[in-house]
Amino acid sequence: MKATVTPASRPFAAWWVVAVMFFSSIVSVIDRGILTLVVDPIRADLGIGDVDMSLLLGLSFGIFYALVGIPLGLSADRLSRRKLLMTGVGLWSIATFLGGLSQDYWHLFASRLLVGLGEATLAPCAVSMIADMFPANRRALPVSIYLMGQSVAGGLSLALTGAVLSAVPAGQLDWIPGIASLAPWRVALVLAGCLGVPVVAMIASIREPERRSLPDKDSQSFAATARFLARRWTTFAPFYAGFALLVMMAYSSAAWGATFIMRRFAISAGNLGQMQGSLSMVLGLAGALSAGILYDVVARRAGSRRKLLVLALIAALMAPLSCIVLAPSALAAVVMIALGGLLMPMIGTGMVTTLQDMLPGRMHGVGVSLFGLFNTMTGQALAPWLVAVVAGGLAAGEGGAAIGPALGLVGVPAALGACALFLTTYRAARLPADPRGVAQS
Repeated sequence: MKATVTPASRPFAAWWVVAVMFFSSIVSVIDRGILTLVVDPIRADLGIGDVDMSLLLGLSFGIFYALVGIPLGLSADRLSRRKLLMTGVGLWSIATFLGGLSQDYWHLFASRLLVGLGEATLAPCAVSMIADMFPANRRALPVSIYLMGQSVAGGLSLALTGAVLSAVPAGQLDWIPGIASLAPWRVALVLAGCLGVPVVAMIASIREPERRSLPDKDSQSFAATARFLARRWTTFAPFYAGFALLVMMAYSSAAWGATFIMRRFAISAGNLGQMQGSLSMVLGLAGALSAGILYDVVARRAGSRRKLLVLALIAALMAPLSCIVLAPSALAAVVMIALGGLLMPMIGTGMVTTLQDMLPGRMHGVGVSLFGLFNTMTGQALAPWLVAVVAGGLAAGEGGAAIGPALGLVGVPAALGACALFLTTYRAARLPADPRGVAQS
């Protein structure tokens, strides 16, 4: 008999699953934040330009993350999510570690490919397990806590990277074997790779949650999910596209914001990491916690459909945050980026919990994987490259001084477009009037 747990009999087990997913999400994001703070050191070390660097920031990670997302979503709907996630954490941790030891651009590119492959296991497994541990009108808070890990991780990654970049030149980490011979950015990646060991141990401590619905195997296939989505394309197409545009806006700022600030205001990576990391952690935490409360209240009092109006409003509020080129100081620019970190957890929680309401339980894994497909290719993979290309066009060259204007030209239309798409989804959505209900196939 399979070892499973149910929320009714094991409430502590349900919240322990949330806690483990929270820490897993922190570790999954830390390595991404490292690269955003060491763009120029990597460029100098490997002899590459901004466009090449943009591929490391986005496309290299995104290729496998997007391509394997749907197969992994199907796997999460059929296989042991616990074992699948342990494998994924181990893979991305080893790849991050090896990235710090890479000898050239293509070695580092390959390591990022494997990081994306490993990290693609997290979202479908985590969201599916949380959905099985909590009723529909009580999911927003646990989901927001899971997503809060990513919000905290962005700031934590910057703070830790800033500390490492300051400590390595001072010899404060020389007691670690082999560290003294590595460049600071390499040390940051090696140490981040080691964080996967305790995370794998935590995942091993949980038991596989009992699935809430067990339909026949045909309903678990990708074809069944595709038919379900196709019948409701006027709802799901703008829904997914809106989130993809917001990821484009947010990830362009995350990828290039720190580089713009360092180039524009001549602030060191160590100082910027400490300042931006601390503020981002505080605001990201506040956004994630308030999101859980907000959407649970909206779902209980007004129904799940009204969450789409909240999403549209937040998207509109995010548009001006891309205009960091107008910031008069480094602190003002940091605040603008950090405010985006406050709002993105509200978007993420609203999207995931609304999707859980719109899809039958056995389609949650594939549904979340589709987020990964669209968001990674149009957001994470495209956004850093697009900013670098626009900046190069504005400056008729490498575009180092034009990163700020390029962020606005990419981010503002993306956020406003997302707002319009969420309003379109609201008009088309068919969600249950009873907040306790779920979508039917």
